[in-house]
Amino acid sequence: MHGIFFGRVVDSLRKYEIPFAGLKEGKHSFEFQISKEFFENYETSVINNGSLIVEVSLEKSQRLLVLDFKIQGEVEVPCDRCLDLFMQPLTYEGKLFVKFGEVHKELAEDVIIMANNEHTINIAQYIYEFIHLSLPYKMVHKDLPNGESACNHDMLNKLNELITDHPSGKSDDPRWRKLKGLLN
Repeated sequence: MHGIFFGRVVDSLRKYEIPFAGLKEGKHSFEFQISKEFFENYETSVINNGSLIVEVSLEKSQRLLVLDFKIQGEVEVPCDRCLDLFMQPLTYEGKLFVKFGEVHKELAEDVIIMANNEHTINIAQYIYEFIHLSLPYKMVHKDLPNGESACNHDMLNKLNELITDHPSGKSDDPRWRKLKGLLN
C-alpha cells in the first residue's frame, strides 16, 4: 500500500484529509461519500463509478493513530463473463495504524510511519485500495430469480459459438488422451 501523502495530493482528493493535529486524544468519527468523481482520479482502476459510504473512526493517542475503516455500498464493474457493466455490492472493515517517526515509511500493509511534523493524513489512497481489495475474485452478474443468467445474452451466444473442443483447431493429439482420461 502506498499512501497518497507520500506525493502530491490531487485537489479533488483533499476532502479525504483528516487534520489530526488539532484533535484531542481519544476517538473521533468521520464519514466520506465515494462517487464517480473519486474514481476519476485513478486512471488504472477497474472501477469507474460507485456509491459508497466510508466511516472512519480515528483513535488518537500521543504516539499513535488507529483508523478503523468501514466501507459499504456498490461499485460499477465489468462482468468477467459478458463484459457488461453491473453494480457489485461491496463491504470492507479494516484498520490502519499510524506511528510517528523521522520519515515517511511503510512498515506493513496496515502500519505506516509519518514524519513528526505532519498534521494531516490523506486517506484517499487507502480508501481506493481497500475498495479494490474488497472486490470478489470473480465478478459476474448474479442470476435472475428464475435461475437464468443476467448476463448479456447476445455476448453469451457469441461466446458459445466460438467455443471449440480443440482450441488450436487441430485434431486431438493421441499423446494427451491418457492424461485427459485422468480428469474423468
